[in-house]
This record gives sequence, structure tokens and C-alpha cells, in this order.
Amino acid sequence: MREYLLYLGCTTPVRLPSYEAATKAVLSKLGIRLLDFKDVTCCGAQYIESISPRAHIGLGGRILALAESQGKDVLAICGACSGSLKHSKHILDKDKGMRREVNSMLREEGLKYTGNVQVKHLLQVLRDDIGYEHIRKAVTRRYSGVRLAAHYGCHVTRPYDIVKVDDPENPRVIDEIIECIGATAVDYPDKTRCCGGPLLAMDEELAALIGADKIKNVRGVGAEGIVTACVFCDIHLSQIQIGDDEVPESRVPIITLPQLMGLAYGIDKESLGINLNRISPEGILGTLQEGVGQ
Repeated sequence: MREYLLYLGCTTPVRLPSYEAATKAVLSKLGIRLLDFKDVTCCGAQYIESISPRAHIGLGGRILALAESQGKDVLAICGACSGSLKHSKHILDKDKGMRREVNSMLREEGLKYTGNVQVKHLLQVLRDDIGYEHIRKAVTRRYSGVRLAAHYGCHVTRPYDIVKVDDPENPRVIDEIIECIGATAVDYPDKTRCCGGPLLAMDEELAALIGADKIKNVRGVGAEGIVTACVFCDIHLSQIQIGDDEVPESRVPIITLPQLMGLAYGIDKESLGINLNRISPEGILGTLQEGVGQ
């Protein structure tokens, strides 16, 4: 059984615990063992990174060195965390001076970064370690007749030469998995465009407009839900549809990829945190065909 240290980051446990729960349940079902990653801190993505690149690399270096001390690779389910740790690793592997500087700080804890650890995003583990065929064969209840739109987010796929997850201009992993479990993956205008979430701290109105435009494009192709693999994207695309001027019946459900998969594997809704979704995905769940496997 393949093992990973699960790096949750700051946001997932607090604001989207259903993503964590569903990831653990689904990967366990598919033969991946996730280990608690103790004593880790924030990865420094975006905010610290924009103020002090050196502090950002130091934070990432410590997390990677901790993983090395345990002899395990890292699985990051947050798009920002995945991109941040991969960026730190890229710099530390290329810049010997920066590596020496970081290791001099890590020495106080008896840690050292050598580069002998890998960081993977959830999508990489699903595609590369498990594979589409196994994902398909594990299905016990197939979706039927539901059209779903994949949203990948910015940090999961960009920049490709560092993150190496999927083609940033034409990503396919989520779409392929949607098809593996019986639903129909649909394309839509500006599919690879940002959800607007990263702008919230600077311009909340603009962030909402960008997200609303994506929702409009998804509605325009008749999609009945959006499937995400990034905690910030999930939160933002849900939040912008909640408000006094929003008609509940017109809201597009946002569901994380492991939640969608878990239901197809017969995992109960409580274990997947479905009750925590801000927009009910019951319309999607209603298309599951009982007792229908691959």
C-alpha cells in the first residue's frame, strides 16, 4: 500500500473539512494510506510569499525536511499549498546558496533538506498512483445523465514546469474521472480561468464578478454542478452564490472531486461531509444508479 504524509495546510481543516474527510475515505478505498503530518506550519503561500520570498522558501523547506526525516512523500490537497511546496522544492533543488541558508536554520531542529522527497497534488495521486482503470473498477454506483463541469483552479496546474500536474491550457484529470464514474464532463467558456478567489483580499467586488462569470458560463452549457480539487476555489464559488439576491433554485452545486467519487463507491454521505456543502448537491446524488458497477 502506497503511503503519503497528508499536508492539510491552514484553510482546509477550518473552512472545508469535508474535503479532508472525503479525501481520506476515498483514498483508503483505493489503496492509499494517508499518515498524519505532525508539527508542520503554514506553507506561506501567496501572502508570506509576496512579502518575503526567503521566508516563504524557509517555511516550505522546513515542511519538506520534516517529510524527509520520516522518509515519506507529501500529498497536498490544497491547490495553493501544493503549488507553494513544489515551488519551494524547485528553488531549493536549483539554488545551492538558498539550500545552505535554509539548512543552517533547520539545524536547530536537527532537520536537513536534501531533496529526497516528492510533493504530489491529489490529482496526481489519482491519475498516476491509482489510475483511471482502477478508479472505474471500484465503482459500485454509477452516475447517469448528469452533466458536470470541472474547475481546476490556477495553482493546481500553473506553472507547469514546476507543478507538473496537468496541461494548464487543457487539463483533463477531473474530466476523465467524472467520466470514469458515469457522469458526463462538459467543457465551457473560460474553463481554465481563475475563480477570482485570490483577489478577495484586494478587491472583493472584482473577485465576485470573476467568479459569477464562471458560474454563468457553466450554467450556459447546461452543467448541473461544478467539481473542484482546490479548497479556495470551492469556498469562493459557493460563497458568491449565497445572498439575498440569489435564488436558491438557480444555484450551481459545488462538490469536491473526492466527495463525488466517494458516493460512487458506496461511501455514506456523513463520512464524505456532504451535509457541510453550502449548496446542496442532492440533484447530483439523485442520478446515482444503485447496484450498477463498471
